[in-house]
Parts: sequence; structure tokens; C-alpha cells
Amino acid sequence: MLDASQCYDILGLQRDASFKDVKRAYRRLSLRYHPDRNKDKNADKRFKEITEAYQALKLEQKKENARHKDVEATQTEFWKYYDKNASEEFRAEYQDYYDRFKRDFGANGGFENHNVERVVSHKMTHLLLYGGLGAIALWIIISEILK
Repeated sequence: MLDASQCYDILGLQRDASFKDVKRAYRRLSLRYHPDRNKDKNADKRFKEITEAYQALKLEQKKENARHKDVEATQTEFWKYYDKNASEEFRAEYQDYYDRFKRDFGANGGFENHNVERVVSHKMTHLLLYGGLGAIALWIIISEILK
């Protein structure tokens, strides 16, 4: 297995190159040294070396991404826990103010009840739908007659 610095040297890149640069260099070199395109007797050996270097760097990149995912997941869990506890503390601290607001400004005996969605009957829905379609059909017929 090749060392990362050797892999960068094989691909002709700096140590701080991004993975996008690694892919670009691999593609360029693999096309140049591919045995089907390059008839040089050392081309296949060079091609294998380039491919091995790319695979090693690709594996290293995957490991790095996995480490970052673990960190991100841990951080996400922390903030979920923190937000939950903070909102519970906030609710407990300001519940009295919320209750007074609810009592003072409630409409018709209750803050929760003034914005309740009413049940719409299917008859009314059908009447509106088919009435609208009928009106559109009538408009089309009249416009065709008046042309």
C-alpha cells in the first residue's frame, strides 16, 4: 500500500490538493498512460501505479468523510438535546405570561377555539367544482357562438 505523500507525487500534485484536483489528475494521467492508447512498454506499469495511487487517495477521502459524518452526527445530536432542554426551560419560565396572554386576548371564550378549521361538506365541494366547470363550459360555448 502506498503512502499518501507517494500517491500525491505519482499524480504530480501538491500535498494540499483537493480531491477534485486528485480526480482531474487521475483522469488526465490514466488517459495518457492507458495501455490501449499508449504503446510504450512501461505504459501499463505506469497506468497501474497511477490507478493504485488514486484508489489509495480515494479510500483516504472516504475515511475522512466518515470521520466528518461522525462529528456532524454528534454535533446534531448535541444541538437537538440542547434545543429541547432550552425550550422546556423557556416554557417553564414564561408559561404564566403565555397563560395571561391567552386569557386576555382569547376570542369567544378561548384562545384555541377561534381558529379551528370547519368541516366542509362534500356536497358543497361538488357544487363549487361542477358549478365552476359548468360556468367555464358555458363561457366557451357563448364565446364560440359570438365569433
